[in-house]
Amino acid sequence: MRFLSAVIAAVLMSGCLAACGNEIQDNKDVTADLDLLTADEDITDEETTEEEVVTPVPEEEETKDEVKSFKEVKIKAAELKYKKSEKTYQAEKGKLSGTAAEASKRKGYEGSGYVSGISQEGDWELEFDVPTDQFYNIVLTVGSDEAASGGFSLDGSKYSEFTVVNEDNEGRFENISFKNVKLKKGKHKVAFIPETGLVDIDQVKVIASDEISKLSLNATGAVLSDKEAEYNAKALYRLICNNYGTRVLLAQNDTAGTNYESELIHSVTGKYPAIRLGDMMYVTSTKYADQSAAEISEALTWHKDGGLVGYMWNWTSPNKPDDSESVYAENAKFDITKAVTDESIALLDPDTLAEMAEEGTISDECLKIINDIDKVSEQLIKLRDDGVPVLWRPLQEASNGMYWWGKDADSYIWLWQTMYARMTGYHGLHNLVWVWSAQNVNWYVGGDYCDVLSADVYGSDKSGQVNALLYLQNVAGGKPIAMSECDRMPLIQNLADEHAMWAYIGQWGGSCMVNEEGGLSEEFNTEKDLITMYNNDLTITREKLPDLMTMATEIKKEEEKAAKNKSKKAKEKEKSED
Repeated sequence: MRFLSAVIAAVLMSGCLAACGNEIQDNKDVTADLDLLTADEDITDEETTEEEVVTPVPEEEETKDEVKSFKEVKIKAAELKYKKSEKTYQAEKGKLSGTAAEASKRKGYEGSGYVSGISQEGDWELEFDVPTDQFYNIVLTVGSDEAASGGFSLDGSKYSEFTVVNEDNEGRFENISFKNVKLKKGKHKVAFIPETGLVDIDQVKVIASDEISKLSLNATGAVLSDKEAEYNAKALYRLICNNYGTRVLLAQNDTAGTNYESELIHSVTGKYPAIRLGDMMYVTSTKYADQSAAEISEALTWHKDGGLVGYMWNWTSPNKPDDSESVYAENAKFDITKAVTDESIALLDPDTLAEMAEEGTISDECLKIINDIDKVSEQLIKLRDDGVPVLWRPLQEASNGMYWWGKDADSYIWLWQTMYARMTGYHGLHNLVWVWSAQNVNWYVGGDYCDVLSADVYGSDKSGQVNALLYLQNVAGGKPIAMSECDRMPLIQNLADEHAMWAYIGQWGGSCMVNEEGGLSEEFNTEKDLITMYNNDLTITREKLPDLMTMATEIKKEEEKAAKNKSKKAKEKEKSED
């Protein structure tokens, strides 16, 4: 394991760079948006709480020079069968105290009235009963005369937050849904935690959900979007698709130019992540350009040691060498909308593009975009030429507006498709498996331009985050879905119980993994949880990976055989027609 020393500052900077705390957003409607909330979900089944997860037992005492070794735990999903159930509870029948009171002025309520005037969590509480252990959808009917927000409390703990949009300013009651809440048979309590504005509550519906019992993840029929993909990329994609829904590849974001976090995991669990995730930020940043060579070197070494390689790109604004160089929209003086053009530029050489910019056919912003794409492509070419397939995830979390590339969906999609065409068509980067993570289905680039869909999940508990997965499944079209970033890994037992077997899960690095002394920080993941996550039969570590070269050779033989058979059948058909 490397000593932290000179890289501690970089570790901490890396840990804060990505947008920790961002939730998946859906702008279509209030109910759909809140179905996707991933923060603060509680798993109430006592059999699958953090305290009850079995930790693998060391096979033998560790000596100073030995690697830790643990017996692999077999994970069995809890049997929770769907049983139809639906019941409505009127809010005014709950326990009222403080400033809360029954009211009847707002139109559209059901029952004898609704609850108004809630100023603190204890002002209103409603008890409900469920007939069996399973997943339920809890629907709150709420209203407000203004945009308001609050928290939903379940059994004394904050479950999630929500907003009341009130777009038409008419204060109608609307439904806020919390999907697939895991509850044990018996009584439970809900409460409202006011935050901004005044929220009235009319009723609570508790409806048994069959989404989990019906959920079956499968991507065996998926093919790469790049029709000229190299066989090593096809092998990587087959590995991901074949395991999707049954086993989870473990991934780790490492500090630039190091394998620090991955080595830390190895020292704790005895296993390495299957995928090393890096960042291409240093390639186009004028401040950290010297990290680029070290980063590529580490990726090559990781690949030679049998691991998989993935990259994101925290793209510092292309208006370099301006002092406002930044990934963040509020700091970057770069307007992506000015770069957008109808000209077919993706396959043009730099000299032609420079001439077009000088003539005014394309903007300077457009030229700078292409120049940066070319710089990153030069680094990815080094990996291609060494036979390394790459999980490529640029332009992350665009829809939250935090980054300069997320000003609007149309500009973002143009940028993605331009990058895709230039990297594959102009630079011949056919070793890439494209991973989309804009966090909003309205920003989806389409199946012809990506291979894996993914979500970044922050501020959450250790549930399997199945609602985030279900949200993306609506547009995935049979492609695998990954959790590309998280501050804390879900518990493997929760993943199994929720059937949320993501293609891979990428733990964020920096302060999400490393404490100030350079050791493991247990703020987000305890040592016990990491050991269990890396030593069970449902997750794939580097040690369990097959040889991609062998897989690539097999795929090539399969395609050659299929082509030969197709040609033979065509000749036979032609002969029979004659």
